[in-house]
Amino acid sequence: MGLWLLAGLSVIPAAHADVAAANACAASLPKDAKAIYDATLPQVGPGVDLRSIVTSNTRHLALSGVIARDTARSSAVEAAACLKHAEP
Repeated sequence: MGLWLLAGLSVIPAAHADVAAANACAASLPKDAKAIYDATLPQVGPGVDLRSIVTSNTRHLALSGVIARDTARSSAVEAAACLKHAEP
């Protein structure tokens, strides 16, 4: 019975989301990148395409005037680097 319990423990996944690390990273982001991060973080989860949601949120924020259009791409790259920590 002891061996069976130990074998069952080995199926715990090694990869997990580290939202604290993502938030620590985001604390130093410029304003526009932080806006993208804040809009995207709640949508990060299993099976979600991070690039797609960052792109969608960046486009929405830029077109609505919340972030600068001319730096939207670089802001999205910065935000995505922090969001990767939160991926499951």
